[in-house]
Amino acid sequence: MNKCFYVLIFIVLSPILFFRITPAAEPIKVGAPLCFTGPYSYDGLSLYRGIKLAVDEINKMGGLLGRDLEIVKFDTRDLAPERVIQAAYHMAVHEQVDSIHGGWAGWGQDVRAYGKYDIPFFMFDSSSKSIAVIQNDPVQYFNVFQLNDVERNQAIDTFDFMMSLPIQHPEKKIAIVVADDYWSIDAGSGMRDRAIESGWDVVIHETVPYDTVNWFPLLTKIRKAEPAIIYVEIVSSTDIITFFRQFKEMPPKSLLNLGYGLTLPGVIEELGDEANGLLGASTSMPLPIAPTPEAQLWIDQYKNAYQTGPTSGSFAVYTGVMIWAEAVRNIGDVKNYAAICKYIKATAYKCLDGNTVQFDSDNKIPIKLWPRPHFQVQDGQLITISYGPDKRYRSYQFQRPPWME
Repeated sequence: MNKCFYVLIFIVLSPILFFRITPAAEPIKVGAPLCFTGPYSYDGLSLYRGIKLAVDEINKMGGLLGRDLEIVKFDTRDLAPERVIQAAYHMAVHEQVDSIHGGWAGWGQDVRAYGKYDIPFFMFDSSSKSIAVIQNDPVQYFNVFQLNDVERNQAIDTFDFMMSLPIQHPEKKIAIVVADDYWSIDAGSGMRDRAIESGWDVVIHETVPYDTVNWFPLLTKIRKAEPAIIYVEIVSSTDIITFFRQFKEMPPKSLLNLGYGLTLPGVIEELGDEANGLLGASTSMPLPIAPTPEAQLWIDQYKNAYQTGPTSGSFAVYTGVMIWAEAVRNIGDVKNYAAICKYIKATAYKCLDGNTVQFDSDNKIPIKLWPRPHFQVQDGQLITISYGPDKRYRSYQFQRPPWME
């Protein structure tokens, strides 16, 4: 009788004892080396929020291989080379994370820093300089994945978009203005070459320093040249705003495309209705209108969580985390970095925006697989008027800029 009693007690209590003495599985660490302070902190915060949405979503669904994900942050501040190297060492050696999700960290220095380790590293760079590092040693940098296409191809896409607009250009003349940095210069070269290839005359191609205050001398040259299109690529909100306001004092009858600069924080907030008619583009995510219900739900969730809309990079890094997680599930071992990277490279992934993406031989996503949304400012808001071949945007019509009337 006593023996049966003790057996019964053991059966009842054994699950409780088991769970008390069995430790919970250690979380899988996900690295987020980003600019949380300093001049690029706005971008760093928006990228972090995209990573966090992905991690939270995975954890709500039971984690990855039965383990929760845990984000490990590192503040790369001003992206100085030594900070980037320190961040890579901290993530790979000190924290021993199992994937790393960064943004832009220079032109190739991030590839070298994180490529020293085998851990899957996703970057949102879009730089031909970074791609060149991978091309020079693809075996060494097999673990580095770029979540968009290079600046040159983005500029070509922008020219093709402008040619698709319902507006005639009897005088095929274009003016190109770019900032003095690798990204902007390469974008300008892509725009120039595509324009010349299409029979256009590049009447102005100027490289300008950042923090330019007086745009009038350049604008005088532009007005004299009378281009049909003006393309500006400057990654600075202040420069974009001052350029446009001085442009509007005596505007030529030209389409004005401010490229990525139109989507920079503070530009639309500052200009409002004054910016109506401006054109621009970002990468990877339509803002504020998405091409699929799933993507729109994601945007709404982001807004609800952070009381602001996502940037293009937010969605890109979110997708990077999801691509990595899918690879881990299929490999079944989060530490088998070589197999995970091989799977990522070989496998197409269906994104929330309806696109199926796959990394090419340079470990980047070609623009033809992940179209860029093109915007126009209408009623003081960024309105997506084109998203690659997606015809659902036909209801959002191009509007002739008021200064061209």
